[in-house]
Amino acid sequence: MRRRQFIELEDLPWWPQVFRDGVTDYLATSIRFTKIHRTVAPRLAAAIQRSGANRITDLCSGAGGPWSELLPELTTMGATPSLCLTDKFPNTRALSKLIAKIPQARFEAQPASATNMPEHLSGFRTLFTAFHHFEPNDAQAILQAAVRDRQGIAIFEGASRTPRALIFMLCIPLTVCLMTPLIRPFRWSRLFWTYILPVIPAAAMFDAIVSCLRMYTPEEMLTMARQVGDGVFDWEAGYDRTAGLPIRIPYLIGVPRRT
Repeated sequence: MRRRQFIELEDLPWWPQVFRDGVTDYLATSIRFTKIHRTVAPRLAAAIQRSGANRITDLCSGAGGPWSELLPELTTMGATPSLCLTDKFPNTRALSKLIAKIPQARFEAQPASATNMPEHLSGFRTLFTAFHHFEPNDAQAILQAAVRDRQGIAIFEGASRTPRALIFMLCIPLTVCLMTPLIRPFRWSRLFWTYILPVIPAAAMFDAIVSCLRMYTPEEMLTMARQVGDGVFDWEAGYDRTAGLPIRIPYLIGVPRRT
C-alpha cells in the first residue's frame, strides 16, 4: 500500500481539547491493556544501556502512552533512567496523574517541538505511536536532530500500513465504548462525548484509519535514518508483535557509535 499524507483530527490546532484529550486518554489506556511495554522493553532497555543515557525524553507523549508500566519494566532490566514527557499539545491532566505514580518522571508543561528539542530536554528520545504524524521531511528532521545532538532514539508505532490493520481499525468505536469506564481520571464530559454524542469514538476511528495510511514501513524509516546518520549511528528496524494486537508494529532504533 502506498503511504498517504492525510490529516488526523488531533493534528489540527483548532480541534477542541476535550476531544483531543478523549482520544489520547483512550490510546494510553489501550496501550496499557495490550501490554505493548512487554514487547518493546527488551529492545529499548538494551539501546539505552548501549547509549549510556541516564534520562529519557519522550516526544509526542499524548496522555503518557505506556510509561506507567514501561518505566518499571526498564528498571527490572537494569536500565534506570529518569523520564521527561513532552508534547506539542500537552495533556496536562493525564500527565500530572501519571507522574504522581512515577517518582522519576516529570513532564514539560510548555509545548515542545519534536524536530527542535531545547538543550534542557536532552536525553534518549522515544516516540510511541506518533512518528507517522510527520511528513517525510519533518520525520527525517526528527532523526537528524537526534544525530546532531548525539542522542539515541527509539520509535515504536502502534499499527502498520496493511489491509489487515485497516480492517482492525473499524472496531475502534466498540473498543472506545468498552474501555471508557476504565479510563482515569473520571470525567463526565468523556461519558457524554462517548455515549450520548459519540464524537470521541468516531474521531478515534477516523484518526486510526488515517494513521494506518500514514505509517512508515521499517524499510522507509531505515532509509531516512541512514541518509542523516549513516556511519555515526547504529540503526536497526523491523516489525514486532504484541500479544494484545493482531497486527505487527514497526520500530526503528538508533544509538550513537562510540568514538
